[in-house]
Amino acid sequence: MKRLLGIFLVSVWTPFVCAAPIDLWQAWEFAQNSDPQYAAQQAQTQASQEQIIQARAQLLPSFDAVASLQRSDTRRASQLDQSHSSHYNQWQLRLSQPLLNLAALAQFERSKYLAASSVLEQENAKNDLVLRLSRAYFDVLAAEDTLSSLHAQHKAVEHQLQAAQYAFELGGATITDTYEAQSRLDLVNAQLIQAQQDLAAKHQSLSRITGQPISQLSPLHPEAQLPAPDPLHSDAWVTQASLNNLDVAKQNLAVQAQQYQLKASEREHSPTISLQARSGSQSNMGIHGMNQGPRALDSSIGIELEIPLYQGGAISSRVRENASVLQQQMYEQENARRAATEAAQLHFNGVVAGIRQVQALAAAERSSRQSVAANETAYEIGVRVNMDVLDAQQQLYETQRALAHARYNTLLHGLSLKNAAGQLQEIDLIQLNQLLENTAL
Repeated sequence: MKRLLGIFLVSVWTPFVCAAPIDLWQAWEFAQNSDPQYAAQQAQTQASQEQIIQARAQLLPSFDAVASLQRSDTRRASQLDQSHSSHYNQWQLRLSQPLLNLAALAQFERSKYLAASSVLEQENAKNDLVLRLSRAYFDVLAAEDTLSSLHAQHKAVEHQLQAAQYAFELGGATITDTYEAQSRLDLVNAQLIQAQQDLAAKHQSLSRITGQPISQLSPLHPEAQLPAPDPLHSDAWVTQASLNNLDVAKQNLAVQAQQYQLKASEREHSPTISLQARSGSQSNMGIHGMNQGPRALDSSIGIELEIPLYQGGAISSRVRENASVLQQQMYEQENARRAATEAAQLHFNGVVAGIRQVQALAAAERSSRQSVAANETAYEIGVRVNMDVLDAQQQLYETQRALAHARYNTLLHGLSLKNAAGQLQEIDLIQLNQLLENTAL
């Protein structure tokens, strides 16, 4: 049964082996062209740029043509059977050029801020893609490290089980040692199955972002030096976040756009002036019966003044509505600023504490290796029992898994810190990629 379980674990592991590993930068190139969230934001940004053209159109001339056919049937009330019918046709060309429209001017200015906000939203989506891709990439590496550690632990516990069985057969140990080792081996087998499922799920998450069935990744170099924040002062990062964070900048534009929306509502009370030019003709020629006379061409041009007097309170209501929305945008602006500074402080502490944690876990791993070797030697000479060896082995492999996770989390905190401060760029991904194996360090 154990042999069959081992064969099963090896068989489900082999599909993820590939001769050509993909590094983080290659995964990034795939993700830029395949991630649906980023593509959706790009399309939305392109659509938002049309708002400027649509708002400007309200300030430019408009030209249209109108044509109609009309039949008139007249009957006497006393004698309905007697009627007179007439047929008319008409056409008209109309030109309108706004000369003064303060509300449309405000809407035009507002559209510029909305379009700029959408550009920031696209940049924010790109940074979000960097973070999502990096997390998915390191999640796969962490799952692979966990599975590799469990395989090593499985081999060590299996060896200890064989030693306990041999010692029992020679009469140098009790059956309890065999049971303890078998119990620990069964537990590791269960953990291996769960780790394999977790690795498959992490691969699926990465493939959803990249659009590629990536099976093997370049691992983090074991001697890679994790970069510390520069500058090494949290106040500097917090200040940068309050000024340069993309969410804060986007909310600043949203406040300015809403200010112009409020102006547009207030200016609906203002008069509008436009140039109106018309030319057309109306007659009954060629419609029914004999022609009645020559067709006349009527043309006119003039200045039209329109003054809104009363619209049932709708204009005043829109002014109050947009004033309240402006207050909402200002509160959201402050919330974005606080969230950015909080994120900068959180991720700064995450990087600094993560580096210290990696150093402590690296020292713990060395100590654990020494502990395992000492316990195995002591067990062979009868000073230690089997459980001591199993506990030392478990501590070693748990420390290794914790060390791997700490390294990945520290790197992710570094990216998130730059994103919170509005400084995340592709060069940061390149520098992170250089910490991987099979790349230039």
